[in-house]
Order: sequence, then structure tokens, then C-alpha cells
Amino acid sequence: MATDLMDDDGDDGFAMPRKNRDSEEMDITPMIDITFLLLIFFVVCSKMDPTQMGDIPEAQNGVAISAKDSAVVFIEAAGKDKVVLKRIDGTEFSDDEELQTAEIVEYVGKELKSTMGREKNHVMIMGDSEVKVGEVTRVQKIIGDAFEDITSTYIAVKEL
Repeated sequence: MATDLMDDDGDDGFAMPRKNRDSEEMDITPMIDITFLLLIFFVVCSKMDPTQMGDIPEAQNGVAISAKDSAVVFIEAAGKDKVVLKRIDGTEFSDDEELQTAEIVEYVGKELKSTMGREKNHVMIMGDSEVKVGEVTRVQKIIGDAFEDITSTYIAVKEL
């Protein structure tokens, strides 16, 4: 009777029962292990230095517009939901929107007729990254409504 419990090989070792797997199932455990190993590798090897800047590629499209050849309106953020509009010489436009509209139209008209030996034929709206798009659009609309011969305005972002 004791010989019935022994294997055919004669080993007394314990043998693990084998699972009966369906041939259609795929064992994904090695793939998960490799995925986590690669994830850990990239996390450990990557640099988390926000001061390191990459090279910004040159623009492929668009036209370079010089501020010297343009009527420039600066838009600066001045607190939450408030902006300050400035001329190229740094003087501010009025805070009252109706008066501001008249001042912008007068300023842009005067800049476009500049007699410094070259004619300015562009309007550039320059703002920092904290200015909301609605403010830029409002200034664009003021200029577009006042000067029908200007077909486009240029928007520039000031890097800090």
C-alpha cells in the first residue's frame, strides 16, 4: 500500500499540482512585470528640473512683424479680471471704457500716420500670458471697427 503513494520515478518529493489552463488564455504577468520595470526606470532616470529649458524651434509659418513698424498697444494684467492698456511710450489709456475706446482709436490713427520717415502699416497687440483672451479680443474689435482698411492685427506675447 505504501508503494502506491510513491511516484513512478521513485521520488518521495512533493509535486505541485499543475493547473489546467485553457490554451486560449495568455499569461500577461511577465508583460506587467516588464511594464513596471520600464516605468520605474524612466521615473528614476528622468530629470525633474523645471529651470532647464529646451530650444524653442523657429516658426515655420507666419510673418515677422517689427514693433518699430507697427502701432503697438500693450495689455498688462493688473490684478484679477483687470487689465491696463498702455501706449508704446508707456503712458496708460483711461480706465473708462468709452474714453479708452476713443483714446485707442486716436492713438492707433496717429501711429499709423507716423512721419518718422517710414509708414507704419501694422497694428500689434502685445500682452503678457496672464491677460485673458477676452481683453485682447475687445481691443481687436475696437481697432477693427474704427479702421476698416486694416484687415488683420498681430498679437504678440511678451516673455517675462
